[in-house]
Amino acid sequence: MHSLPLDPDKKHKDWETIQTIAKNNNIPQQLLQKLNRQIQQKTEQNFEKKDNKIWTTFTYHNPKIRTITNMFKNTNIGVAFRITTTLHQCIRPKKQTPITDHEISGVYKIMCNTCRKVYVGQTSHNLEARYQEHTRYIKNNDPRSAYTLHILNNSPKYGNINDTMTLLKPINKPHLLLPFEQMYIQTLCTTTMN
Repeated sequence: MHSLPLDPDKKHKDWETIQTIAKNNNIPQQLLQKLNRQIQQKTEQNFEKKDNKIWTTFTYHNPKIRTITNMFKNTNIGVAFRITTTLHQCIRPKKQTPITDHEISGVYKIMCNTCRKVYVGQTSHNLEARYQEHTRYIKNNDPRSAYTLHILNNSPKYGNINDTMTLLKPINKPHLLLPFEQMYIQTLCTTTMN
């Protein structure tokens, strides 16, 4: 009631409501009056102390941030800290280890169910997300990958992820994806030629 910018009529109405609630709960009126005076005095003191401070926030990474913000101590700039981790990140359950190969990133092969030709690819996302990209390209008639182009030119049918896609090598370091992809392409080329 005291901290909100209310006009006197609304403030008086709020005060009457508070008194009614206190009376219904057997709270002594003297105690309520005393509390009201204390809060009013404190609010007035805080209002008088308030100065025109400008506030800014810093992300707290390490103690060196504290030394930087100490430079603003005797200025009219107030400093507040925020952290990089949020409460949501702290309380959400930890990611479980992948159960199937389709939940892992790495080098994969995907096969045409009609002619049994194989396409080798790599993804830094999980295989399921990459398979969905391939099917989206096919549905949109968008030949972004060699597999999609092959399906669009030869056979409009493609199988489900379990029948067509296989993880060749799980890789979680993006810089290793291309070398392993090239190695598996070479390996498959030499085995099909022999």
